[in-house]
Amino acid sequence: MEDYFVIPNHKIENAWNPPDRSLELFVLEYCEEVLDLPLFLVAEAQFNNEGLEIELQNLEDWMIGEDWYINLFRVAVFAQAS
Repeated sequence: MEDYFVIPNHKIENAWNPPDRSLELFVLEYCEEVLDLPLFLVAEAQFNNEGLEIELQNLEDWMIGEDWYINLFRVAVFAQAS
């Protein structure tokens, strides 16, 4: 199962404002530290004009009830969940 989320720039915490929003390390750190996502589920994460795009992979049905998934779904303006 794969899910895709877009978090708009205005919903990204101000303290996490990198000088270069394309830095992969920053994106993964934000996913882990702020969003509390298990990194082994992150297939791809990147910044672009829309905001932070995250694609999760290898999700299992029981994971959609986890706090981190619910919070991610709430903060995203677009979510395509399987």
